[in-house]
Amino acid sequence: MLEKQRQEIDQLDRELVALFEKRMAVVTEIGEIKKSQNLPIFDEAREDAVIQRAKKRLINSEYAPYIDEFFTDLMKTTKKFQQNLMK
Repeated sequence: MLEKQRQEIDQLDRELVALFEKRMAVVTEIGEIKKSQNLPIFDEAREDAVIQRAKKRLINSEYAPYIDEFFTDLMKTTKKFQQNLMK
């Protein structure tokens, strides 16, 4: 009964992983620029703008609190990655 939906989730997960890798490649470039220019990793205004744009792109507003959490967690992960680049 759930097999069709699980297969769809599996396909979406494959797509998410590919997008995650693309995003992390750009995050790496940004981290290297920040390191070379001695810039801070955390930019609160930028993070707020990213989350607000994501919320505006939603079709189903019921997901708004969850997209907020999703992007907050994603940016937490990327900041941790950039911290490792700075070492």
